[in-house]
Amino acid sequence: MTITKDIMDAAKYVAVEAGKILLKHFGKTLKIEEKGLRDIVTDADRESEEFIKDFLSREFPDISFYGEESGGKFEGLTWLVDPLDGTKNFAKGLDIFAVSIALLEDRKPIMGVVHIPTKGMTFWASEGKGAYVNGRKLLLDEGCSLDRSFVATGFPHGNPELVDPYIVGLRRVLKKAMAVRRLGSAAYDLVMVAYGMFDGFWEFGLKPWDTAAGAIISKEAGAVITDIYGRDWDIFSLTVLAAKKNLHRELVEIFSQ
Repeated sequence: MTITKDIMDAAKYVAVEAGKILLKHFGKTLKIEEKGLRDIVTDADRESEEFIKDFLSREFPDISFYGEESGGKFEGLTWLVDPLDGTKNFAKGLDIFAVSIALLEDRKPIMGVVHIPTKGMTFWASEGKGAYVNGRKLLLDEGCSLDRSFVATGFPHGNPELVDPYIVGLRRVLKKAMAVRRLGSAAYDLVMVAYGMFDGFWEFGLKPWDTAAGAIISKEAGAVITDIYGRDWDIFSLTVLAAKKNLHRELVEIFSQ
């Protein structure tokens, strides 16, 4: 499918408007419910997703919708939405969270928009057309070695069986990296790779809605996207690694040992 300006503009618009919904709730008393192992949902998540779903379904009735909170189905063209990536941060008043909207074609991301409400930053990309933030094109250099790199990660807190293998790789990276950070939002981390703030990012056990939009944005900016062993990545992969070219090669070597 060819991504038209109308489709991209609509996705950017609805992401920014959903961000306004989140900011309306941020720092206020929230209705919080448990929805899985160490996983929560708030009324802000649900209001944001309902707004996005209503808008996109009305504007593009022929495109399927799948949201983290309401579910849906993956078939043909599908909007894949995380209405609030970083819910725990949001619920505790930590201002690191994002709205993530991807367009899939046969389960492959072909377009992505990630909006960071607290920073007023909107990232977008479509396949083969480059990545942008607030109208500025993003283009990464090839990067440097791990000992000169600033990298991000995420803990597999919702997947206890992945903790031990994750720690093995983390230990190796910690011994070599200039710095490692854990912020709590994969969509945020991935677009910050595209932005050049982070030189690389890896995580275990993420869901498709966590990564789809951020992955195509970081890829279009020039990052290499694979699983941690350098194999082809898709939205259902158990792990994800996004990094500048030279760092990516070194991280794959570390994780493959």
